[in-house]
Amino acid sequence: AAGAWSEAAVDHFLRWQRIGARDGAAVRWFHAANSKARAREAARSDVHMIEADVLLRGGNGDPVMAHPPETDSDNTLEEWLKEIVSTNKGIKLDFKRYLETR
Repeated sequence: AAGAWSEAAVDHFLRWQRIGARDGAAVRWFHAANSKARAREAARSDVHMIEADVLLRGGNGDPVMAHPPETDSDNTLEEWLKEIVSTNKGIKLDFKRYLETR
């Protein structure tokens, strides 16, 4: 159903008493947690949801945490997930397709 993922996230945070009412506006976000430093900052923060971007290194390599026009990062997807998995925070990953223009 449309919006089901967001309702499930709100219900999760309500059930764990991380928000006081069933209100999506109460959910706090940390955006662009791509680098190791930003991922660490997000993991230690009091936000509910962490958003980051995934693309293939150099356009065809390993998945890394970066937002175009960047094509590389100090953080792979695997490293990022290991950092975030134990935080009890929700995640939103934006998978980017790097297109080279000439």
